[in-house]
Amino acid sequence: MPTSRTDTSATTRVPRQLTVRLGGAAGQVIEWYDFTIYGYFAVFLAPQFFPAHSEVAGLLATFVGLLSTFVTRPLGAVVVGHFADRLGRRRILAVTIFGASLSAAVIGLLPSASSIGVAASVLVVLCRLTQGIFTGGEVPAAGSLVLEHAPARHRAFSASWVQVGAAAGSILALLVATLLSTVLPHDALAAWGWRIPFLIAAPLGAVGWFVRARLTETPEFTKLAAHGEVVRAPIVELVTSPRHLGQILRLLGVFLCGSFFAFYIFLTYVPTYLLGHAHLGERATFASALLAQCFMICVIPLAGRLADRVGRRPVLFAAQALFVVLSVPVFLLMGLGTFGFVLLAQLVIVIPIGLHQAVQIPIMLELLPTRVRVSGGGLAFGIASALFGGTAPIFAVWLVGRTGTGTSVAIAVVVAALISMAATLVTAETGRRELEA
Repeated sequence: MPTSRTDTSATTRVPRQLTVRLGGAAGQVIEWYDFTIYGYFAVFLAPQFFPAHSEVAGLLATFVGLLSTFVTRPLGAVVVGHFADRLGRRRILAVTIFGASLSAAVIGLLPSASSIGVAASVLVVLCRLTQGIFTGGEVPAAGSLVLEHAPARHRAFSASWVQVGAAAGSILALLVATLLSTVLPHDALAAWGWRIPFLIAAPLGAVGWFVRARLTETPEFTKLAAHGEVVRAPIVELVTSPRHLGQILRLLGVFLCGSFFAFYIFLTYVPTYLLGHAHLGERATFASALLAQCFMICVIPLAGRLADRVGRRPVLFAAQALFVVLSVPVFLLMGLGTFGFVLLAQLVIVIPIGLHQAVQIPIMLELLPTRVRVSGGGLAFGIASALFGGTAPIFAVWLVGRTGTGTSVAIAVVVAALISMAATLVTAETGRRELEA
């Protein structure tokens, strides 16, 4: 049932595209700064919050803490998506960036398990659960904001900036990690230095909120509100529509590989693999990842430009095919344990990751109408991230523990890529469509 009770303030001026893109990217900077810090400092977090009888058990427990963020993402997608589709994208995005940054910063203040016992583990998990709620609808809401402001011929390029924000957040985290590992001895880093990067999330959130405060509501949503066509219960329309449910199922298949499983394997688990199995060393591990992320931040917008020219599906197919071809050689190179080979491997694998990231948001949101765009995109994104993203590092730790080799993880990435290729085959091209109301 439609209603016209919607905030349409701050819509009289047209924002610059750069401002919109930066505003959309701001939340991803916070989110991926936090995820990267958590992944790269997992070896320090494990004894602090998840002490166990073995290193593998401690790491598994630590990555379960990371997984808890993904468990609440579908719930966050429903809640954030509801308000973004009811009240507008602009208003809800100011809330999500505040909550996400605060949830990350609190981890830096928590007492360790040696002080308060199991309560420390519980508090970390609660912080991750809270962040999952705030970030569950962040990507589709920010993506919708950018996409609905963008000229039709530049939608993929504009939306790719949201994922540029993710890469920028990872780069910032790696810079912080590299700096800390350089200036602090290992013992100090393990004892208290790991807290510093989490605390930095608070001022980052304040900067992001300031950028988003300058944004305006999107033309697409404003038009919908002006016609009194805003839906009272977006999630109800989604789950009662066979068409929308079909699109969400297709998106789950498309997201399986490059958007989540391969992404989290190569960007979240690999540092742990390099430190624990390739014995590369902290500084070299952080430095190689930093250079690879800097390269990826260039790949994503270029891939967005390409997707505006040739369509979304060709770029997706190219990314998935590269995962099939490159995953095993990349893990073999990293297993050699030298900085040059590890850097080469990471530079190579971020090419398909960047291609996939560039078209993830356009194909996710262009498939859905404006009235349920954030809710539907968030539901697909939240479920896929919970099933395929948060579980990926845990699965990788377990698999390498059983097999003793990273090649087994690479084969799993190949299988995931083949499934994603099949899903892409049955997903419509959206690049030349007008956005549906």
